[in-house]
This record gives sequence, structure tokens and C-alpha cells, in this order.
Amino acid sequence: MEIVKATLWVYRLALKRSFFLIRRNWAVLFAPLTYSVILSVASAAFSRLAFIGGILLLLVADACISSGLYLIENLLKMGKVDANDFIKGWTVYLLEIIQVSFILWIPMTLAANVLYAVPNGFLILLFLRILIYAIFNVVPELLYQVRLGGLEVLSASYSFVIENWIEWFIPNLLIGVAAYFALGPLALFAGFLPEGLQVFVVVTVASFFLSYFMVFRGVLFSLLRGSTRRSRIYKYKLGEPLQGQNW
Repeated sequence: MEIVKATLWVYRLALKRSFFLIRRNWAVLFAPLTYSVILSVASAAFSRLAFIGGILLLLVADACISSGLYLIENLLKMGKVDANDFIKGWTVYLLEIIQVSFILWIPMTLAANVLYAVPNGFLILLFLRILIYAIFNVVPELLYQVRLGGLEVLSASYSFVIENWIEWFIPNLLIGVAAYFALGPLALFAGFLPEGLQVFVVVTVASFFLSYFMVFRGVLFSLLRGSTRRSRIYKYKLGEPLQGQNW
């Protein structure tokens, strides 16, 4: 019972801190929307370049991810972000993201080529993708909070998930389910709007949700990584701050 209370305490800390950071830096809510516009423009610009265009589009997507991670990093460390962070972040983690993507792409491509040719291969491949998503779920947080890359970041993600899988995945799954069930009412509401506004409203709301979700993940990761289940129970009983609670 004590572990449940301590875990709920950690969740409350993460939710409050995330809300505080977003409230003071509300402009960051529009970052995913901006990235989606950039990707749309890049997709249109590279559409006629065939294979080369696909590579360039992937580079732009990885640069957007790098910028987003850098924004969250500064938000968690400094408590604020600005336009310079948005621009500077395009290359900060670009190399690490490309490395991780390439490392994961090779075995998944080989597995897809083999499994699609066997009975129920699609289901096996789906299971592998879910497994990889779960094991390497905290790679984004490790990139900008621990500054790891390559195989090292994958190994660290596996270790973190094995140690904290209950505390980490419960809120992630609950938020994901809530977002899924919110899509219906959101789409229904957007249906009453002029056609030109429908997509904008849906994408904007999704941008707000994704921004808060990623900030929450970052705060929760810092709290879990800086503690153990035993230490969290101890800190909860004494009312002391956790190691990752540097605010």
C-alpha cells in the first residue's frame, strides 16, 4: 500500500510541475503545430525527388524531433524557453536521432522481409514493433536528460523500463487511452466548423496535448530515474524532495 501512495505522490508532483512549466511557457504548446507545418512544406518540396526526397524529408523530421527535445530540455532545466531554443535545437540531437533510427531500422527491415513471407508473419511483426516500442520507450528522455546515443541509449532505456515499467507505463497508457476517447468528441465538434478550420482545430488541439504529454514524461522520467521504489517510499513518508525534484 505504501508503494501505491508513494507512486501517486510522484504522479502528482509530475502533473503539477508540468502544468506550472506549460503555464509559464504557453507558446511551447504550438511547437508541434509548427513542426507539422514545416513537414508539410518539406513534403511538398521534396515530393518529386523520389528516393533523395524521402531521405531529405526524414532528415527534416529528425531535425524537428531534435528541436522539440531541446525545447523540453531547456524547459525542465531553466524553466523557460524562447525562439532561440527553437532554432538552435534543430541540430543538437540530430546525429543521435539518426544513429538510433538507423540501428533500429536494420533489424526491423530484415524482420519484415522474413516475416511477411510466413503464415501470421504480420502478427509476429506487430508484436515485435510493440515490444520494441515498449523497451525503447524512454529513448527521447535519455537523449536530452542523460546525453546518451547509439547502442548505449538503447541499453539504458531497457534498464530503465525493466526497473520502472509499472510506474512509467501506467500514466502513459492512461493518457493515451484518454486521448483516444477524446478524438471522437473533438472530431464531432470540428465537424460543425467551416471546412477550412476543421483540420486546423484538430491539429492545434493535438499539438497542445502532445506538448504537455512530452513535458509530463520528461518530469516523470527525472523523478523516477533519480530514485528507487524504496527511496520513493522513504521520501514520501518524510515529505522530503526526490533526487530528480530540482525545483
